[in-house]
Amino acid sequence: MRKLHAILVGVFVLCGCGGGSSTNPNTNSQNMQLGQWEFTVTSTNANPTVYVETDLSNGGGTTGIGSYINATAVFWNQTGGSIAGLYDYCTGEQTTLSVTGNNVTALVFVGSTQLAQATATLSSDGKSMQGTYQLSGNGTAVCSTPLSASGTFTGQFIAPLTGTYKGSLSDGSALTLQVTQDSNFDISASGTATLNGTTTNFTLTPNSGSSSLNNVVGAAVSASGTATNVNGSATLQVFGHFTSNASQVSFASNNNGAWSTGTLTKQ
Repeated sequence: MRKLHAILVGVFVLCGCGGGSSTNPNTNSQNMQLGQWEFTVTSTNANPTVYVETDLSNGGGTTGIGSYINATAVFWNQTGGSIAGLYDYCTGEQTTLSVTGNNVTALVFVGSTQLAQATATLSSDGKSMQGTYQLSGNGTAVCSTPLSASGTFTGQFIAPLTGTYKGSLSDGSALTLQVTQDSNFDISASGTATLNGTTTNFTLTPNSGSSSLNNVVGAAVSASGTATNVNGSATLQVFGHFTSNASQVSFASNNNGAWSTGTLTKQ
């Protein structure tokens, strides 16, 4: 498992509650929509809600539905977290599902010492589910995720992260982003950030189809690229989390160690 930690100068962090999708999603024989899903795991106590981000497909050398290979990430609000001091994000996990009719059994964090087993009912359109989960294992939640021993489990199929997005940062920057997601759950993006008359141009590139860390995993997106203005160029890295219909993205940006926040809206 791996944690994404706070990035250096020029990092933009995009966040929200929802996810992206393959541009050509398929439906499997059990009528569950394949592609990107976000599972919301809510503890029975007052712990923060945990979002399990997955890219789901059939097979991959294994029977059933799963996030092959290790295409499951975990995202939650975390005071003092690795992203903007507000969020934590952990990658490198795996999820498998068995679907019979509208009955779903999900195993989350497969291969780790802590396993979450969920049972849920699939909607008639195959794009959402509701149920419960229970943890088993050594009692230590994966990635120090704030989960209680049991709680509710819901799932939502997510729209593609594609289009033009505009918004502003709390430091006054005006941001415009054009992004295209492909069938490998990777993105290509370019955009501008303007502050006090200075425009920074940036580009983000695909992860070359890496199955271990797609650009987009469920509702979360991460990528790297470059940012350039009159003062020179810097490496750019991005983390994001968007709404289920991909219409809005909340975000935080790290510039010289100072974090700013804002919201992007699809145009």
